[in-house]
Order: sequence, then C-alpha cells, then structure tokens
Amino acid sequence: MTGRIRHWIEEMSRRLRPFLVLRHLIHRRELVETGQRYRELGLRKPWFGLVRHAEVAGRGNGSARLDRPDGLEEMRELPGFAGLPEAVRRGLEAWPQDGYLVVEGLIDRQQVERVNADIDQLVEAGSIRAHHRAPRFMNVHQKSQAAAEIVSAPQVLELLELILGRQARLFQTISFVQGSQQEAHSDAFHMMTEPPGFLVGVWVALEDIDADSGPVFYLPGSHRLPYVMSEDLELADPPPLLTADKGIPYVNRMREMVGTAGGEPKRFTARAGDVLFWHHNLLHGGSAIERADSTRRSLVAHYFAKDVLCYHEVTERPALLSAS
Repeated sequence: MTGRIRHWIEEMSRRLRPFLVLRHLIHRRELVETGQRYRELGLRKPWFGLVRHAEVAGRGNGSARLDRPDGLEEMRELPGFAGLPEAVRRGLEAWPQDGYLVVEGLIDRQQVERVNADIDQLVEAGSIRAHHRAPRFMNVHQKSQAAAEIVSAPQVLELLELILGRQARLFQTISFVQGSQQEAHSDAFHMMTEPPGFLVGVWVALEDIDADSGPVFYLPGSHRLPYVMSEDLELADPPPLLTADKGIPYVNRMREMVGTAGGEPKRFTARAGDVLFWHHNLLHGGSAIERADSTRRSLVAHYFAKDVLCYHEVTERPALLSAS
C-alpha cells in the first residue's frame, strides 16, 4: 500500500460520519459518561453522536480554578499549596498570567531510565508501533509500568488539582523519541472541554534536552487569547457524509494567532526529570531540529478534569474515556 493511499484511508477514517458512529458504538463503555454529559448540558443527541463547539458553548457551568479571578487566593489557602517549594509556588501564582509551570526534577532520574528501558524493549519486541505521525508512540503507559507510575505520580496529580480545582483524570500519553517540529497550536482544538479550560498538558523530559535537539517552545500568556474553534475557520462545506476538512484552515489561523500573541517564544531546554505543565489553550509546538542525530525523548500526558464534557473539536468526536 502506497503512502498516499494509506494517508487517504486514515483521513477518511477520521472524517467519514458513518465510520465515526460505528466506532462509537464499538466503544460504548468509554462513552457512558458522554451520554450523561449530553443530558446535563441539555443536548438532544444520542451518546454516540458527534459534537461541535458551536453546539455546546456556554451550556456548562464553572471554570478551572486558575482561570477564575478568585482562583489564586483560593489556591493559596489550601494546605497542599503551603507545603510546596517556593519556586513551584511562584510558578503556580504566575499561571493565570503565563499559562504554564516548570517544575525542575519532579521525576526521579532512575524512574526516567526505567521508562526509557521499557520503551526500547517494547519497540524491539514490536509491542508498540509508531503513530502515523512518527516518531511517536501512543499510550505507552498501558504497557510500561514505569510510565504508568510517572503519569499517576501523586506529585503530578496534586499540582493538576491545584490548577484545575477538580480531580484530574489521565486521557492519553504520547512518547516522543525525536522532536515533533510541529507548528504552534493549541491543545484545545484537539481536546476541548465544556466548560472550557479543564485540560492540562504535562511534558516530562526523559533525557537532557538542549537547544539543538528540537525542544518544545511555547508562547507565555497566549492561553488568554480567544479559543479557536471550527466556527472561527474558513471552512468549505463538506459532503453530507463527511465532517469538514479543518487541517489547513486551522494551521493558517494559528499562524495568524502567533502574530497576535506577540512576544518571544520560550524553549524548554530541560534536564531529565524536569516537567512542564501547560494550559490547554497555550500556543506551543516543536522547535526545528538543528542536530540531525539528536533525540528528544519525552513523555507527554493530557489530563481532563472529571465531570466535564470532553471532545475533539477537530474531528467532532466525543473523547473515549476509560472508567475511573
């Protein structure tokens, strides 16, 4: 099968409405909560139905703690906040302005080494395969106990709850071997919530990462820009059985947003075990790889807050959530 045909099949599987509905029927267990959220939001649609931001915007109640004007003061009064290192407290207090938090050495280096060893063994055994956007592996925590321990570590979950004001639940992990070199984007278009703001990305350095190896970059404060959803894009009307093709229009809109954001992007040059947390509307991406043989081993995790509608605006699919 040629690459062009494979790409076309993958694209159709993401956009063909009957296929998406069939997929949802197969994954009924993982959509039980979606049906409940639809009812709470007053949506008259079946649990396996597709969903768009335009249908749900404004129906939900509440905001993530550090998105609220009173959130900082509320956080400062919590016992868990007072016991944190001063640098972490300062970073959390800057979250409403900056949209990110860096915690140095949050994960033990020995734990990092175990994750790398697990991933190498899984790849060699053929137990995990690269995503179509190689070189990355999806949900390695399901097969690596060391990775599962990192993404469920109490020190990670406690920080997430301070930020969100609700208990966090893991949605997915992505393991990178090299830098993604991805253009600036917001996670919100790919993993949206109603009410908005209830997702946090967590990026764990699995090795020392320098400026030549394509480090993550992010634009501080860009999370305060308006969310970009389908209704903000110049989309051609799709055929009846397909969802709209949003890829190129979204990339073009993001390029405009980078200009609007202003300021200089920051690059996350990190030591193994350092962790970057970011707001799901923060613009971020992957820097160019300047040294061809370099790696940028990392483990990325996305967490939704509990009890909110979780969906993918880009494909109009509700998120598949494991029972937890």
